[in-house]
Amino acid sequence: MKKILILILALGSTLLTYAQNGPDLQNSDLKADLQDVANTVANDLRSCCSSFGGNNLQAVIHWDEKDNDGNYMTRVSQLTNSITICTTVSWTGSMSGTRYWIKGKVTFNAQNNSRSWMKISDSGGFSPDCSNGCIK
Repeated sequence: MKKILILILALGSTLLTYAQNGPDLQNSDLKADLQDVANTVANDLRSCCSSFGGNNLQAVIHWDEKDNDGNYMTRVSQLTNSITICTTVSWTGSMSGTRYWIKGKVTFNAQNNSRSWMKISDSGGFSPDCSNGCIK
């Protein structure tokens, strides 16, 4: 995980020059690296929110989605020196067979080498606060 983040940050100047928002990032050389980061977050969230694990784990990055201000939710910010990935993590409960999902944003801050999670919505069926404090 840290290796991927270091790679992304090491290439930051190139990334900032060529890809600053969702569609540009989706078409950049870093797409696979950003997907790896989303997959790591998916594993962490499933561990925190699923009592019995789950199958068919998926992390879908929302490349084109914008917030209420019209800014892409998946983006690189020169101002805050951070990378934000908007993703929906989903899995099938191993006991229930129910499909669960959590949508949110993971932010990597290059200044203090940290990551944080902000939940946007979820499917329900598990503790509503399970993702709080899960991503550190």
